[in-house]
Amino acid sequence: MARNKRHVEQKIKREEIEAVAMALFKEQGYEKTSMASVAKAAGVAANTIYWYYENKDDLLIAVLNREVMQMMPEVIAMQNAPLTERVLKLIEHFESSGSLMTDVHARVSHSEVVRDWHDRFHQMVEQLSVSELIKAGLEPAVAVLDARLMVYVIEGLLAHPHTLEERVQVVEHALGKLM
Repeated sequence: MARNKRHVEQKIKREEIEAVAMALFKEQGYEKTSMASVAKAAGVAANTIYWYYENKDDLLIAVLNREVMQMMPEVIAMQNAPLTERVLKLIEHFESSGSLMTDVHARVSHSEVVRDWHDRFHQMVEQLSVSELIKAGLEPAVAVLDARLMVYVIEGLLAHPHTLEERVQVVEHALGKLM
């Protein structure tokens, strides 16, 4: 029987719940994963999960934030790698998150918290892309539009199955057109 582990530090408990939620979201998908199944798999009482997350969308956002934070050291370490390589690595990382990005897009019109996260995520990726494009010699106004276009290319590659070779071709072609 699940029980509340009050002696476990709250941060550790959150990390455990988020890790379990990530695994279940990847395995079963967002829609088929219930808060009760996350609680059971995390070994906590069903109501405990609501001490940390208001609802499943809040838990999804916590899992997404965790993924982004885990990805950041890798992004920073690759700052001197060719842009094509970095974009491909970014896509690979998001693919390893299963259908989470597709789930986000499905939830955007139904959840304000998911829509806010999605918008902030887009802004972050676009800002990083703009700075890269400006470093590559583009005018700032052009870099803003091209960064947005590149985000759409990345989302398209995540939403539709491609071979690695096709993905490389699309990314190289898009970056070639932009720069």
